[in-house]
Amino acid sequence: MMRQNRKKILVVFLAAILMLGSLAGCKQFENTEIVFTTGLSGNELFRVGNSVCTLPEAMIYVLDYQIQYESVYGVQMWEHDFGGVTLEEYVKETIISQLASMKAVTLLAKDYEVTLTEPEEEKLQKMAKDYYGSLSQEEIDYMDLDLKDVESLCRDHVLSRKVYAEITKDVNTEVSDDEARIITVQQIWLDSRESAENVKEKLEEGKEFINLASVYSKDGQITYTFGRGEKEEAYEAAAFELENEEVSDIIEMEDGFYILKCIDNFDREATEANKVTMVEKRRDEIFGKVYEELIANTPSEFNTRLWEKVHFEDWIGESSRNFLEVYNSYFG
Repeated sequence: MMRQNRKKILVVFLAAILMLGSLAGCKQFENTEIVFTTGLSGNELFRVGNSVCTLPEAMIYVLDYQIQYESVYGVQMWEHDFGGVTLEEYVKETIISQLASMKAVTLLAKDYEVTLTEPEEEKLQKMAKDYYGSLSQEEIDYMDLDLKDVESLCRDHVLSRKVYAEITKDVNTEVSDDEARIITVQQIWLDSRESAENVKEKLEEGKEFINLASVYSKDGQITYTFGRGEKEEAYEAAAFELENEEVSDIIEMEDGFYILKCIDNFDREATEANKVTMVEKRRDEIFGKVYEELIANTPSEFNTRLWEKVHFEDWIGESSRNFLEVYNSYFG
Protein backbone atom coordinates (compact mmCIF):
# COMPACT_ATOMS: atom_id res chain seq x y z
CA MET A 1 0.00 0.00 0.00
CA MET A 2 2.74 2.46 0.92
CA ARG A 3 4.64 1.70 -2.30
CA GLN A 4 1.50 2.45 -4.27
CA ASN A 5 1.03 5.69 -2.39
CA ARG A 6 4.62 6.63 -3.05
CA LYS A 7 3.91 6.61 -6.76
CA LYS A 8 1.67 9.58 -6.14
CA ILE A 9 3.01 12.84 -4.86
CA LEU A 10 0.04 14.84 -3.84
CA VAL A 11 -0.27 18.64 -4.12
CA VAL A 12 0.12 20.38 -0.75
CA PHE A 13 -0.72 23.85 0.36
CA LEU A 14 2.45 24.72 2.18
CA ALA A 15 1.45 27.43 4.61
CA ALA A 16 2.18 25.25 7.63
CA ILE A 17 5.67 24.15 6.70
CA LEU A 18 6.68 27.26 4.80
CA MET A 19 5.25 29.93 7.07
CA LEU A 20 5.38 28.18 10.43
CA GLY A 21 8.12 25.62 9.94
CA SER A 22 6.00 22.98 11.58
CA LEU A 23 6.68 19.31 10.93
CA ALA A 24 3.30 18.19 12.08
CA GLY A 25 1.31 20.83 10.25
CA CYS A 26 2.07 19.91 6.69
CA LYS A 27 -0.84 18.42 4.71
CA GLN A 28 -0.49 15.53 2.32
CA PHE A 29 -0.22 16.24 -1.40
CA GLU A 30 -3.38 15.70 -3.46
CA ASN A 31 -4.44 14.80 -6.98
CA THR A 32 -1.18 15.13 -8.92
CA GLU A 33 0.54 11.99 -10.09
CA ILE A 34 4.32 11.90 -10.39
CA VAL A 35 6.07 8.74 -11.44
CA PHE A 36 9.03 7.82 -9.28
CA THR A 37 11.89 5.69 -10.59
CA THR A 38 15.06 4.31 -9.08
CA GLY A 39 17.45 6.05 -11.48
CA LEU A 40 19.24 7.97 -8.73
CA SER A 41 22.63 7.06 -7.38
CA GLY A 42 24.84 7.61 -4.35
CA ASN A 43 23.09 9.29 -1.45
CA GLU A 44 20.46 11.03 -3.62
CA LEU A 45 17.08 10.11 -2.19
CA PHE A 46 14.87 11.92 -4.68
CA ARG A 47 14.94 14.55 -7.37
CA VAL A 48 12.16 17.00 -8.27
CA GLY A 49 13.17 18.68 -11.49
CA ASN A 50 16.76 19.71 -10.83
CA SER A 51 16.24 19.98 -7.08
CA VAL A 52 17.80 17.08 -5.17
CA CYS A 53 17.25 15.82 -1.64
CA THR A 54 19.99 13.66 -0.20
CA LEU A 55 19.50 10.91 2.36
CA PRO A 56 21.46 12.83 5.04
CA GLU A 57 19.07 15.78 4.61
CA ALA A 58 16.11 13.45 5.06
CA MET A 59 17.78 11.87 8.09
CA ILE A 60 17.62 15.23 9.84
CA TYR A 61 13.84 14.95 9.63
CA VAL A 62 13.97 11.30 10.60
CA LEU A 63 15.75 12.15 13.84
CA ASP A 64 13.39 15.07 14.52
CA TYR A 65 10.35 12.85 14.06
CA GLN A 66 11.89 10.12 16.15
CA ILE A 67 12.24 12.54 19.06
CA GLN A 68 8.62 13.67 18.70
CA TYR A 69 6.94 10.30 18.28
CA GLU A 70 8.96 8.32 20.79
CA SER A 71 8.20 10.92 23.45
CA VAL A 72 4.50 10.15 22.90
CA TYR A 73 4.32 6.51 21.81
CA GLY A 74 7.58 5.04 23.07
CA VAL A 75 10.31 3.17 21.20
CA GLN A 76 8.31 -0.04 20.71
CA MET A 77 5.61 1.45 18.47
CA TRP A 78 7.38 1.86 15.12
CA GLU A 79 6.38 -1.56 13.77
CA HIS A 80 2.92 -1.62 15.32
CA ASP A 81 0.25 -2.20 12.67
CA PHE A 82 -2.35 0.58 12.47
CA GLY A 83 -4.84 -0.90 10.02
CA GLY A 84 -2.30 -2.13 7.49
CA VAL A 85 0.19 0.72 7.93
CA THR A 86 2.93 0.82 10.52
CA LEU A 87 3.81 4.01 12.35
CA GLU A 88 7.23 3.92 10.68
CA GLU A 89 5.68 3.72 7.20
CA TYR A 90 3.30 6.57 7.94
CA VAL A 91 6.02 8.86 9.29
CA LYS A 92 8.40 8.07 6.44
CA GLU A 93 5.70 8.95 3.91
CA THR A 94 5.07 12.22 5.75
CA ILE A 95 8.76 13.10 5.69
CA ILE A 96 9.03 12.50 1.94
CA SER A 97 5.88 14.54 1.27
CA GLN A 98 7.19 17.50 3.25
CA LEU A 99 10.67 17.44 1.80
CA ALA A 100 9.42 16.96 -1.76
CA SER A 101 7.04 19.89 -1.46
CA MET A 102 9.74 22.17 -0.12
CA LYS A 103 12.27 21.11 -2.74
CA ALA A 104 9.70 21.64 -5.49
CA VAL A 105 8.91 25.17 -4.35
CA THR A 106 12.55 26.21 -4.64
CA LEU A 107 12.24 25.55 -8.40
CA LEU A 108 9.99 28.60 -8.60
CA ALA A 109 12.63 30.94 -7.19
CA LYS A 110 14.07 31.83 -10.58
CA ASP A 111 10.65 32.52 -12.14
CA TYR A 112 9.78 34.90 -9.33
CA GLU A 113 13.28 36.39 -9.08
CA VAL A 114 13.65 35.27 -5.48
CA THR A 115 17.16 34.98 -4.06
CA LEU A 116 18.71 34.96 -0.61
CA THR A 117 20.30 38.14 0.63
CA GLU A 118 23.82 38.15 1.98
CA PRO A 119 22.56 38.58 5.59
CA GLU A 120 20.18 35.64 5.10
CA GLU A 121 22.99 33.48 3.75
CA GLU A 122 25.20 34.42 6.69
CA LYS A 123 22.40 33.69 9.15
CA LEU A 124 21.60 30.29 7.68
CA GLN A 125 25.27 29.30 7.76
CA LYS A 126 25.42 30.36 11.40
CA MET A 127 22.25 28.40 12.12
CA ALA A 128 23.65 25.31 10.36
CA LYS A 129 26.87 25.48 12.39
CA ASP A 130 24.83 25.90 15.57
CA TYR A 131 22.74 22.81 14.86
CA TYR A 132 25.58 20.70 13.50
CA GLY A 133 27.87 21.66 16.38
CA SER A 134 25.27 20.54 18.91
CA LEU A 135 25.15 17.00 17.55
CA SER A 136 27.06 14.14 19.08
CA GLN A 137 29.43 12.12 16.92
CA GLU A 138 27.02 9.22 17.21
CA GLU A 139 24.21 11.31 15.74
CA ILE A 140 26.42 12.57 12.93
CA ASP A 141 27.47 9.01 12.10
CA TYR A 142 23.87 7.75 12.25
CA MET A 143 22.71 10.42 9.77
CA ASP A 144 25.96 10.27 7.74
CA LEU A 145 25.72 14.03 8.05
CA ASP A 146 28.00 16.83 6.93
CA LEU A 147 27.71 20.54 7.61
CA LYS A 148 26.89 21.16 3.93
CA ASP A 149 23.81 18.92 4.25
CA VAL A 150 22.47 21.06 7.08
CA GLU A 151 23.22 24.24 5.12
CA SER A 152 21.39 22.86 2.08
CA LEU A 153 18.28 21.95 4.05
CA CYS A 154 18.24 25.29 5.83
CA ARG A 155 18.76 27.17 2.55
CA ASP A 156 15.78 25.41 0.97
CA HIS A 157 13.60 26.26 3.98
CA VAL A 158 14.45 29.94 3.73
CA LEU A 159 14.15 30.07 -0.05
CA SER A 160 10.81 28.22 -0.18
CA ARG A 161 9.35 30.56 2.43
CA LYS A 162 10.45 33.56 0.39
CA VAL A 163 8.95 32.07 -2.77
CA TYR A 164 5.64 31.46 -0.99
CA ALA A 165 5.64 35.04 0.30
CA GLU A 166 6.38 36.43 -3.17
CA ILE A 167 3.64 34.44 -4.86
CA THR A 168 1.05 35.44 -2.27
CA LYS A 169 2.17 39.02 -1.62
CA ASP A 170 -0.83 40.63 -3.35
CA VAL A 171 -3.50 38.64 -1.54
CA ASN A 172 -6.36 40.69 -0.16
CA THR A 173 -5.84 40.78 3.60
CA GLU A 174 -9.01 42.74 4.39
CA VAL A 175 -11.60 40.63 6.19
CA SER A 176 -14.65 42.24 7.78
CA ASP A 177 -15.93 41.36 11.22
CA ASP A 178 -19.12 39.97 9.72
CA GLU A 179 -17.28 37.75 7.21
CA ALA A 180 -15.14 36.23 9.93
CA ARG A 181 -17.69 36.34 12.74
CA ILE A 182 -17.66 33.33 15.05
CA ILE A 183 -20.78 32.58 17.04
CA THR A 184 -21.83 30.06 19.69
CA VAL A 185 -25.29 28.52 19.82
CA GLN A 186 -27.10 25.80 21.65
CA GLN A 187 -29.34 23.52 19.60
CA ILE A 188 -32.20 21.11 19.98
CA TRP A 189 -32.40 18.58 17.15
CA LEU A 190 -35.72 16.77 16.74
CA ASP A 191 -37.22 14.06 14.51
CA SER A 192 -40.53 15.62 13.61
CA ARG A 193 -42.27 18.96 13.35
CA GLU A 194 -44.77 17.80 15.94
CA SER A 195 -42.04 17.19 18.53
CA ALA A 196 -40.37 20.46 17.54
CA GLU A 197 -43.60 22.40 18.06
CA ASN A 198 -44.05 20.67 21.41
CA VAL A 199 -40.57 21.77 22.55
CA LYS A 200 -41.14 25.27 21.18
CA GLU A 201 -44.29 25.57 23.30
CA LYS A 202 -42.37 24.56 26.39
CA LEU A 203 -39.75 27.23 25.63
CA GLU A 204 -42.48 29.85 25.30
CA GLU A 205 -43.80 28.72 28.68
CA GLY A 206 -40.43 29.64 30.17
CA LYS A 207 -38.73 26.26 30.36
CA GLU A 208 -34.93 26.39 30.27
CA PHE A 209 -33.44 25.74 26.83
CA ILE A 210 -30.49 23.72 28.13
CA ASN A 211 -32.80 21.45 30.15
CA LEU A 212 -35.07 20.79 27.19
CA ALA A 213 -32.07 20.14 24.97
CA SER A 214 -30.75 17.58 27.44
CA VAL A 215 -34.06 15.73 27.43
CA TYR A 216 -35.30 16.01 23.83
CA SER A 217 -32.37 16.63 21.47
CA LYS A 218 -31.21 13.73 19.27
CA ASP A 219 -27.68 15.08 19.45
CA GLY A 220 -25.61 14.42 22.56
CA GLN A 221 -23.72 17.66 21.92
CA ILE A 222 -25.73 20.79 22.61
CA THR A 223 -23.33 23.72 22.19
CA TYR A 224 -21.65 24.55 18.88
CA THR A 225 -19.20 27.29 17.90
CA PHE A 226 -18.74 28.03 14.19
CA GLY A 227 -18.29 30.59 11.45
CA ARG A 228 -19.86 31.21 8.07
CA GLY A 229 -19.77 28.37 5.59
CA GLU A 230 -19.57 25.63 8.20
CA LYS A 231 -23.30 24.82 8.44
CA GLU A 232 -26.07 24.28 5.92
CA GLU A 233 -27.60 27.43 4.47
CA ALA A 234 -30.91 27.49 6.34
CA TYR A 235 -29.27 26.63 9.67
CA GLU A 236 -26.55 29.24 9.20
CA ALA A 237 -28.98 31.96 8.10
CA ALA A 238 -31.10 31.49 11.20
CA ALA A 239 -28.13 31.25 13.56
CA PHE A 240 -26.41 34.42 12.35
CA GLU A 241 -29.63 36.45 12.67
CA LEU A 242 -30.00 35.75 16.37
CA GLU A 243 -29.09 38.18 19.12
CA ASN A 244 -27.65 36.97 22.42
CA GLU A 245 -30.14 34.84 24.40
CA GLU A 246 -32.61 34.91 21.48
CA VAL A 247 -34.27 31.63 20.43
CA SER A 248 -34.96 30.82 16.79
CA ASP A 249 -38.10 29.61 15.11
CA ILE A 250 -38.22 25.96 14.08
CA ILE A 251 -35.68 25.32 11.28
CA GLU A 252 -36.63 22.53 8.89
CA MET A 253 -33.67 20.60 7.49
CA GLU A 254 -33.30 17.36 5.52
CA ASP A 255 -32.22 15.47 8.65
CA GLY A 256 -34.84 16.87 11.01
CA PHE A 257 -35.91 20.02 12.79
CA TYR A 258 -33.75 22.41 14.80
CA ILE A 259 -34.33 25.08 17.41
CA LEU A 260 -31.38 27.32 18.26
CA LYS A 261 -30.49 29.62 21.10
CA CYS A 262 -27.72 32.19 20.65
CA ILE A 263 -25.15 32.14 23.43
CA ASP A 264 -22.64 34.54 21.86
CA ASN A 265 -23.33 36.23 18.51
CA PHE A 266 -19.83 37.70 18.24
CA ASP A 267 -16.83 35.99 19.80
CA ARG A 268 -14.24 38.72 19.32
CA GLU A 269 -11.14 36.63 20.04
CA ALA A 270 -12.24 33.72 17.87
CA THR A 271 -13.29 36.12 15.10
CA GLU A 272 -9.87 37.77 15.02
CA ALA A 273 -8.24 34.34 14.83
CA ASN A 274 -10.61 33.38 12.02
CA LYS A 275 -9.56 36.47 10.05
CA VAL A 276 -5.99 35.16 10.08
CA THR A 277 -7.20 31.72 8.98
CA MET A 278 -9.24 33.21 6.13
CA VAL A 279 -6.30 35.23 4.83
CA GLU A 280 -4.07 32.13 5.02
CA LYS A 281 -6.70 30.22 3.03
CA ARG A 282 -6.65 32.92 0.37
CA ARG A 283 -2.87 32.66 0.21
CA ASP A 284 -3.08 28.88 -0.06
CA GLU A 285 -5.57 29.11 -2.93
CA ILE A 286 -3.34 31.48 -4.90
CA PHE A 287 -0.22 29.47 -4.17
CA GLY A 288 -1.94 26.17 -4.83
CA LYS A 289 -2.74 27.07 -8.44
CA VAL A 290 0.90 27.90 -9.12
CA TYR A 291 2.13 24.81 -7.32
CA GLU A 292 -0.25 22.42 -9.09
CA GLU A 293 0.94 23.65 -12.46
CA LEU A 294 4.56 23.25 -11.38
CA ILE A 295 4.09 19.68 -10.16
CA ALA A 296 2.08 18.66 -13.22
CA ASN A 297 4.99 19.63 -15.45
CA THR A 298 7.96 18.56 -13.32
CA PRO A 299 9.53 15.09 -13.63
CA SER A 300 10.61 13.40 -10.42
CA GLU A 301 12.66 10.40 -9.36
CA PHE A 302 12.75 8.51 -6.08
CA ASN A 303 15.35 6.06 -4.79
CA THR A 304 13.04 3.50 -3.23
CA ARG A 305 15.77 1.06 -2.25
CA LEU A 306 17.75 3.71 -0.38
CA TRP A 307 14.71 4.84 1.60
CA GLU A 308 13.73 1.26 2.47
CA LYS A 309 17.01 0.90 4.35
CA VAL A 310 15.95 3.56 6.87
CA HIS A 311 14.44 2.21 10.08
CA PHE A 312 13.68 4.28 13.17
CA GLU A 313 14.60 1.47 15.52
CA ASP A 314 18.20 1.66 14.25
CA TRP A 315 18.78 4.71 16.44
CA ILE A 316 18.67 4.05 20.17
CA GLY A 317 20.82 6.91 21.45
CA GLU A 318 19.93 10.24 22.98
CA SER A 319 19.14 13.11 20.61
CA SER A 320 20.59 16.59 21.03
CA ARG A 321 18.45 19.23 19.32
CA ASN A 322 15.45 19.46 17.04
CA PHE A 323 16.38 20.94 13.65
CA LEU A 324 13.23 23.00 13.21
CA GLU A 325 13.43 24.38 16.72
CA VAL A 326 16.92 25.63 15.97
CA TYR A 327 15.78 26.92 12.57
CA ASN A 328 12.85 28.83 14.09
CA SER A 329 15.10 30.37 16.72
CA TYR A 330 16.97 32.04 13.84
CA PHE A 331 14.24 32.66 11.27
CA GLY A 332 11.07 32.79 13.35
